Amino acid sequence: MALMRRLFGFVLAGALLGLFSMVPVVQGEGFTVASKSVSGDLPLDPRSSEWDKAKSVTIPLSSQIIFTPRAIVTPLGRSSVRQVDVKSLNNGTQIAIRLEWPDQTDNSGKILEDTPYFRDAAAIQFPATGGKEQPYFGMGHQGAPVNIWQWKSELQNDQALRALPLGDSYAGTSSSINGRNWYDGLWTPLNPPQDKERKSPVEDLIAVGFSTLSLQDSQDVMGKGVYGAGMWSVVFLRDLQTKDKEDAVLKKGGTVPVAFAVWDGSNEERDGLKSISTWHEFKVE
Repeated sequence: MALMRRLFGFVLAGALLGLFSMVPVVQGEGFTVASKSVSGDLPLDPRSSEWDKAKSVTIPLSSQIIFTPRAIVTPLGRSSVRQVDVKSLNNGTQIAIRLEWPDQTDNSGKILEDTPYFRDAAAIQFPATGGKEQPYFGMGHQGAPVNIWQWKSELQNDQALRALPLGDSYAGTSSSINGRNWYDGLWTPLNPPQDKERKSPVEDLIAVGFSTLSLQDSQDVMGKGVYGAGMWSVVFLRDLQTKDKEDAVLKKGGTVPVAFAVWDGSNEERDGLKSISTWHEFKVE
């Protein structure tokens, strides 16, 4: 059995090396994103001058090439976004995180149409409270879940926010398996509770590996995205303490791992076709 495990490890390593040779990947030591302590209300608007108080950290991104679908099948042959700039503020009660990245097109307006069209999106990932070990950076693993906050660009449109059921995504991409719906890489109940209406362009999610992404019962993250001058600026805002046992634990003076992902709709990126980071450090001052 030990020999078989070693052989499998060699085969897997060889396969991954082959994949990594096709697309550049991020290497190097991790970065620290420090959430600046401030007084007063936190800005949901990414254009607020309050963000000048926070230090920006540039996080490198690379194509997701480990699990299918891989970014090598996109029109560019890779994901398009190579870095994301991160800032954070907290006031002891709430925490806000702003992501900014270059994007030459605003892909947010046609999701409600029954046509091939893909959104711009971004996500922040933390270990969830249920894990006793650091999760795999690629959406966690069994016994080590991750809490993901995903912002979807079309939901900045009030019509889309009202029209799309929570968890729904692209027209014509759903299927039903074992009492749950599968929408664009996201598991949702067949009959979501009536009180599960969208209140934010951000979805609060849980995962224990690829193809396990699910809606949390409690949606605790607000957000807002603004596009201009070839750039997306997106704010995620949440209470530092929540009652949800699946939420990331964020507290004053604490440090947790954090990872990021970005999707470029113009490059037909969706689901596993995305730019990702490895784990970095997130410190709440």
